[in-house]
Amino acid sequence: MKEVSEPVIDGIRELVTMGIGRSAGSLNTLTGFHVTISVPHVSLLKKDEIRYFIPHTNIPYCLVNMRYSGSFEGTAALMFTQASAASLFLLLTGETGRSEETEELWKLTLMEVGNIIINAVMGSISNNLGTTLHFYTPEYHEDSLDHLLPDSVYGESESIIVADAQFSVKAKDIDGEVILFLADDSIDLLAASISEKMGFVG
Repeated sequence: MKEVSEPVIDGIRELVTMGIGRSAGSLNTLTGFHVTISVPHVSLLKKDEIRYFIPHTNIPYCLVNMRYSGSFEGTAALMFTQASAASLFLLLTGETGRSEETEELWKLTLMEVGNIIINAVMGSISNNLGTTLHFYTPEYHEDSLDHLLPDSVYGESESIIVADAQFSVKAKDIDGEVILFLADDSIDLLAASISEKMGFVG
């Protein structure tokens, strides 16, 4: 993989921010509350560096991941802490707690949120760069990141784009992470496309 320049990473940041802005509008409608989502930081990491970027990889997280292929190939994932997922579940369903009876609703609710945000972010990248992506069925997982990331997301990818997003819903903080995973060749293609379409030098 060629080294990706800072202007190209800025281009990735801009495209991710646009996508997350669109997803906030969809979540406004879905929850009935004003949702704000920011993307304060985007990094390009080697997969063995991610444990230093995300604290507490040994605690359980909820993760929705979706494979995609086409002009680029890889996995996009949205993850929440358990507490954030519970707050979002309450806002979307009115259910005050997770139980055996609501387990399926819990998974479907978080998968829907993942679907909205992942499609908005990847759609922003694809539409603005004039490329085509095909998405596969989303999957839901719960575990520590030490187990989730290698099993559910990494695949053959050695380099990882990490976008760290903060959610705020009706004065309740919902922490989440949008993580885009691209194989090495895909990152090279993405960087080249951004350089061409957005006028950056890669």
